[in-house]
Amino acid sequence: MISPIGNKRVKARKDAFVKLVTENKNKRWYVCSHDNPDPDSIASAVGMLHILHFLGAEDAQAVYRGEISHPQNRAMINVLQTPIRKWKNGNEVIPEGSLFIFVDCSCGQKNMTIKVAPQIVVDHHKISTHNKDILYLHDEVGACSTLIFDLALSIVMPDESDEGEGENPELQCFDPDEDGSKELATALAIGIKTDTLDFLAETTTSDDFNAFRILGRHLSDDKFSKIVNYEFPQYVLDFEMIAWQNRRPEFQPNFITGIGFVDETKSDCIPAIADKMMRLQGVQTVVVYGIVTGENAVRASVRTSSASIDCQTLLDDVFGKGNGGAKQGIGGAKVVFNVFSPDEMSAENRDSLWELTKAQIERRFERATG
Repeated sequence: MISPIGNKRVKARKDAFVKLVTENKNKRWYVCSHDNPDPDSIASAVGMLHILHFLGAEDAQAVYRGEISHPQNRAMINVLQTPIRKWKNGNEVIPEGSLFIFVDCSCGQKNMTIKVAPQIVVDHHKISTHNKDILYLHDEVGACSTLIFDLALSIVMPDESDEGEGENPELQCFDPDEDGSKELATALAIGIKTDTLDFLAETTTSDDFNAFRILGRHLSDDKFSKIVNYEFPQYVLDFEMIAWQNRRPEFQPNFITGIGFVDETKSDCIPAIADKMMRLQGVQTVVVYGIVTGENAVRASVRTSSASIDCQTLLDDVFGKGNGGAKQGIGGAKVVFNVFSPDEMSAENRDSLWELTKAQIERRFERATG
């Protein structure tokens, strides 16, 4: 058997988790990711499904809201055939007595719009308040996938199939010889790699290193490579050209640009462009934004390496408090147009909306960084 990672919070809550699941194994379980799930959230959901099935909860589904649009996230879904589906908001038929697990998110987050009360929360982000009715498996490590993998390694059950043949051998929840284990290990490894920023993030811990080291022995090298070296669709380069043309050189060493209107199925280009522009020599802070049609909202990605700029504060100052979140110099925001829909506007009015939006964002950015 593989020794657990040894996270103290996981160890302390493992028995209560197993008890809650096994007592309700005949009910429907929903594993809920945050909106627009990233690799860590996808991997955590898939890992939790595996744990539920191991404990006998066969009726379990992984769900999310929003879009899986980033090229790497789509590559992960396609290459690993991950069993996660979109939540049917308003049309979801929820069996009576169903239970919910939130992974890589907690209650009250702006990017968690599945409006249900969870029984279990597994998260690695800072949680300001704890609800006494929720079982939390929480620690501020680099990735939620680390906690999920440690939980899987910590759960051991007797092998009842060998009953009557002497002392029962034990089965570990994560068995590297089991069908599908390579895909699970690959997903969790990708989740840890991306959320720790290749182990450079300040929140990276020894637990993350140890989990990735073990997973590295059991993953699929070929599938891991395909996901890490994902292909860029052409539209990312098209919008990258627009972003470069619309940049504002007077804000150097900061880089701020808007890409205009972008369809929600292509909105993944916003963080992709922000990541690339952050690699430009001399650039300290990047803001890339656009109006996403279909969502009736402004979406933005922010990156900073500046010691004088707090990413969360910058998001609050430019896009308003409660409209975005950040960690480790990486952030995103979404500001919804509640009164009107850009999709229903004339071309002239859309142009006016864009100019007003651009002027407001640039003015606020200048005030926040000036």
